Amino acid sequence: MAGHPTRQGDKRLKGKPGPATTFLRPILDTYMDSAVALVGCKSRGLDRYSCEYDVVVVTSGRLPPTSLRIGEVYVDLAFSSESEVLRPSNPEHAMALANAKPVRDTNLVLSTSAAANTAVLSESARKASRARLSSAVKTIGRAEDALVKKSFFEADLWLVAASYEFAYAWLLSKEVLPSPSHLLSQLSSASRGASRWFEGFSVGAGLEAAGRAGCGARLEGVTVLHDLLRAKSESAAAAAWTPIRTEILSAKAHELVTRVELAECYGFLGQEMVDDFMALANLQTRGNVAALASGKDRLLGERLVRQLGLARGEKSLRIALDAVKKQTTVLARRA
Repeated sequence: MAGHPTRQGDKRLKGKPGPATTFLRPILDTYMDSAVALVGCKSRGLDRYSCEYDVVVVTSGRLPPTSLRIGEVYVDLAFSSESEVLRPSNPEHAMALANAKPVRDTNLVLSTSAAANTAVLSESARKASRARLSSAVKTIGRAEDALVKKSFFEADLWLVAASYEFAYAWLLSKEVLPSPSHLLSQLSSASRGASRWFEGFSVGAGLEAAGRAGCGARLEGVTVLHDLLRAKSESAAAAAWTPIRTEILSAKAHELVTRVELAECYGFLGQEMVDDFMALANLQTRGNVAALASGKDRLLGERLVRQLGLARGEKSLRIALDAVKKQTTVLARRA
C-alpha cells in the first residue's frame, strides 16, 4: 500500500513505551512551568500500537498545534491557556479534558479542570452534538447546491463532510467522544438497534470503496494534500502539517490494513481528507472548494480526485445524499 512506514517505523509500533513521564521528558523539560496531560484515545483505553499520544500543554502563549516524534513515540501536541482548560469554549474539548490523564499537574489546574468538566459532561455532550448536527444540516445544503450546479466533485466532498458531521453528532448525543481512527467501531457499538443510522453514514461517506486498493490510493492522495498544505502554509500554520503528521497517518493506515479493518482505514483517511481540503481551500481559493479541482488555475487533477474517492456520479450522489439527509433529520428530531 502506498505510504507504508519503513521497516524501522514498523518496529516502533511493536513495543509499548514506558511511563509517560519518561518518554515525554523533552516536553516536560521544554515547558518546565506548565501542566501537561494526556488526552484522546490513549487516555480512554482505545489506543492501538500505532496511535499517537495526544498531549495538552497548559501555557500562557498562543502556539499552533504540531506533531512530533520522541524516540519511539509519536505525539500530537496542543497548547491551551489555563482559563480555557478550566472553562473550555468548545464542548468537545470539555469532554476530552474530563478524561485527561495528568502527567504533571502544576497548581492542580488539571485536577480542577477534570472535576469541573466531568460535572458538566452531559451538558457538554448535548452542546457538542447540536453544534455538529447544525453543521451537518448546513453541509448537506452545500452538497445539494453543488448537485444542482452539476459540480460533482464539490457535491461529493460536501456529502462526505456532512456524513462525518452526522456521525459525530450521533456519537456525541450518546456522550461518546469520537476518535477518528476508531470511528467505525464506535459507530458500530452505538448502532445496535439503529442500523439505518450506520448505513446512512456508510453510504454518505462512500465506504463501499473501502478495500486494500482504495485505502492505498486514498493514503497516497492525502499525502499529496499534506505536501501541498506544507508548501502553501505560512510558517506558523505549517506547524500543523509536519511530515511527522503524515507518518502518523501512514502508521495508522498500515495497522488498520494489517488488521483487515479496511472500512475503518478508509473512513479514517476520509476524515483527514475532508480536513485537508477545508484547510487547502481556505489557503488557496478563499474557501471555494470547487475551484480546487476546476478552472484553468485548479490545483488538483482528475487522477488525484479519483484516488481520494471523490468521483461518484450524479445518481450515486443523490442516493447517498438522500440517505444522509434522512438520518440527519431523524437525529435532529431527537435532539
